[in-house]
Amino acid sequence: MKNQGLAKSNPEKTIKEHTQDLLNQLQMLREIYPSILEKEEWELLDYAVKYHDIGKINTKFQNKLYQKLKKELLEDKIEGEEIPHNFLSPHLINIDKMEEKFGRKNTKILISSVYYHHIRERKEITEETLADLNKQKETLGNFFDLDLSKTEDSIGRYILEEKDEEILKERRYILIKGILNKLDYVASLDKEGVNVEETCRDNGQTVRDKIQEITKTKYQNNYREVQKYMMEKQEENLIVISYTGSGKTEAALLWIGEQKAFYTLPLKVSINAMYQRIINKIQYQKALLLHSDAYSYYQEQADIDINSYDRARRLSSPLIITTVDQLFKIVFRYQGYEEILATLSYSKVILDEIQMYSPQMLAYILLGLKMITEVGGKFAIVTATFPPLLYNIMDKLEIPYKKQEEEFTPHIANRHKIQVLEQNEFDLKKIQELGKNKKVLIIVNTVKRAQELYEKLENSYLLHSHYIKNDRNEIEAKILEFGDNEKNQEKGIWISTQIVEASLDIDFDILYTEMCSIDSLFQRMGRVYRKRNFQQEEPNVYILDNRNGVPYIIDAEIYDYSIKEIKNYNNQNLTEQEKQRMINNIFDLEKNPKMKDSEYYKIIIREINLLKDIIPNQLPKKLINDKFRDIQNINLLPDKIFDQLEAEGKIEEWSNALKSKETSVSRKIEIKSEIKNYVIGVRYSRNIIHDSEELFYKGSNIYRTRYKYDFDKETLQGKGLIMKDMKQSGYFDE
Repeated sequence: MKNQGLAKSNPEKTIKEHTQDLLNQLQMLREIYPSILEKEEWELLDYAVKYHDIGKINTKFQNKLYQKLKKELLEDKIEGEEIPHNFLSPHLINIDKMEEKFGRKNTKILISSVYYHHIRERKEITEETLADLNKQKETLGNFFDLDLSKTEDSIGRYILEEKDEEILKERRYILIKGILNKLDYVASLDKEGVNVEETCRDNGQTVRDKIQEITKTKYQNNYREVQKYMMEKQEENLIVISYTGSGKTEAALLWIGEQKAFYTLPLKVSINAMYQRIINKIQYQKALLLHSDAYSYYQEQADIDINSYDRARRLSSPLIITTVDQLFKIVFRYQGYEEILATLSYSKVILDEIQMYSPQMLAYILLGLKMITEVGGKFAIVTATFPPLLYNIMDKLEIPYKKQEEEFTPHIANRHKIQVLEQNEFDLKKIQELGKNKKVLIIVNTVKRAQELYEKLENSYLLHSHYIKNDRNEIEAKILEFGDNEKNQEKGIWISTQIVEASLDIDFDILYTEMCSIDSLFQRMGRVYRKRNFQQEEPNVYILDNRNGVPYIIDAEIYDYSIKEIKNYNNQNLTEQEKQRMINNIFDLEKNPKMKDSEYYKIIIREINLLKDIIPNQLPKKLINDKFRDIQNINLLPDKIFDQLEAEGKIEEWSNALKSKETSVSRKIEIKSEIKNYVIGVRYSRNIIHDSEELFYKGSNIYRTRYKYDFDKETLQGKGLIMKDMKQSGYFDE
């Protein structure tokens, strides 16, 4: 049988056809973003694309595909197992010609980009394999005008290794190798409508155009100060500190201009809300969201493009609203990280509410910003409060940024008057009475505390992280509807944890909150009188100094500094300028030198020092994904939910499908996403009660639990997962 030169079997395509798919995507990328690469770099990338899969011409690979297609096999006299094609393709490159054209260093970049375009275990290439490769290459014929006349027996001196760390971290290598991966993955998907990149225009308009049109028609071209500032500085890396409700979200979107962008937020609930805001209010339909539950989110949307998940996952949409873990895992320089970093090289990254991240995550973000700017990308940090010590760290890392010189004038004179409560408990009787005529929000530091208050307050609603996803989605939709003060006049009481802090567009009348770190406190205050001027004598923010969650959830030193500052304003109106002044008093290393001795600061510095010199491609991607998912979490499936699913036949259906070799990869992804709707992620502890065996598949980290689950789907009320002594709760007898 003649060698047909196949690249894939489903759908059946030749190496030439698959390579042409990549070249078409490459042309599309170049038309949309022509300035990504220099002329020579585009040439190198073109060669990398043309050479990347020609090693598939070898007999063993071809026979593997013929066997799947039930075709006659080629004669195979080669001993041993198949050698991955990415290790064979470089042997068909005319190295002398490439070195004459591009020089030795660029030839190394070209050869290594092809060699490493898949992450595979290295295997010894025998003389037999090379002889077969040399024989079979004739099948390729005049393959895109490539010179295949010389087979290189030894390419080792052109493969970048650990000792070549400097070149491996160079912008040119990262972009050529990363974009090659990006092109290959998109072409291999072979889905119409999923491309390497998309134009940023939606019916001829960018997201900036959409906002400008709204501002012109609705606000007579009256831009807020922060919006004017960011429009004028579209070519700068910015740190923008502006109060809640100042229009900084629109300012950040105006800053994007006509470039590709990623908008990051700390919590999935705020990401989903931001996505809906951009799609429905701004009417920019090219935005997509990307986070760990994005697949199931897209499945639930009836009117959404079927390829949305793939477009988001392949980072092809011009505006992606996402979590930082999707982007900033690049700091580990894991195997294959170049695809994300190459994409970020021609993108803008917006970081909203940076102060909400843990010190460990802040280290990843700051180091990631250094890497992004080194390859040409830009960033804007937009936040209500900004810890000044981060300026010091960014300066040490030599991250380029423009510091905001003046404060923006609030268009609302006063939104908050505070009172510090030094008793052990809120005045629940007063709260119950206020809830009859006001929208009252209570924010506490732990789920356990939220559930206790819910038991004591009649006709209240509860939101925290210990609900199954389907139920939590409905609760989140309910609080967004309830918290729209302009459209909804309903009164009542909501109890929540810190998951309502970030960028949720809700506007309550009164806030009762447990004391926390000062930056989180101001975020919580941003959910009350968000867009209104407060002119009453009675406070609208009550702060309980009970130290709940210290030191396990809230750093003890930060708590102590914070409560000391806030007490200086007890029973006073609190302006936006005073809020930032308090942040500075705590987090400015000149004003508070003791911060250098705090665990908060030490963790940031320690993590940066551990990561900044990491050698590329030493760590597997799965290890990094697990780290960002927080492997200290465990997923629980309560008995009540398990029994319901078992009665519906779902447990058996999912288990069988996930174990079956006949189930397609895409179907397994669908099932795993569906399962996520019914489990609850909680922080692992040896005291948690659960079955010993994982459910569904090995590595699921899902366990059945006897904890009671309380939720009424009609009223959207209930305590969620009740993780306290089950005998006391009357759940079972011992």
